[in-house]
Amino acid sequence: MAKYAIMIEKKGQNCKKGTCGHVHEIEVELPKSKHIVCSNLDCKEVETSNVKHILVAYDGSSYSNHAFELALDLAKKYEAVVTVGSVINSSNSNNSFLDLPNSDETVDHEKLAIIERSFARLTSLSKKFMVPIKTETFVSSSIVDALLSYANAHKADMIVMGTRGKGENIMLVGSISVGVSTRATCPVILVK
Repeated sequence: MAKYAIMIEKKGQNCKKGTCGHVHEIEVELPKSKHIVCSNLDCKEVETSNVKHILVAYDGSSYSNHAFELALDLAKKYEAVVTVGSVINSSNSNNSFLDLPNSDETVDHEKLAIIERSFARLTSLSKKFMVPIKTETFVSSSIVDALLSYANAHKADMIVMGTRGKGENIMLVGSISVGVSTRATCPVILVK
């Protein structure tokens, strides 16, 4: 049972301090939301959800923004933690998860600055809705491997990502989202 401090008015003897209008602490039991959990279609309602950690693959595209919005909503409903992960591709090609200029002079600190600005904005939004958030930056030659390694090592219960990243053909589902969704051990939600 949770205790909440609320302002109530009590008359005469009911008020221990003899005056009314001050804060009285009373115990209030709030209804807990129930979650449906299934194992091989053997479903039941439980107090706590199986979704405790949601990984969002983020590249700054409109698709990843939509993915973050959905993850934020799900995390609020399930009382889960959100981890937002961005990958800097370490190969020499400009096949990066972020849309950056194709230049040999582009250095990692420029990429990190772009990521940090995005993370600051997302963290601010999460705090506004009281959703716990972590941010991670990965440097890898394989975006799919980096995301899946993190998801497995940190026991993500769900991955939410855009169907396409920046610069990918708008008629097809992106190769990164296909790679993650086919190889992940947890559920993956692809967002348009």
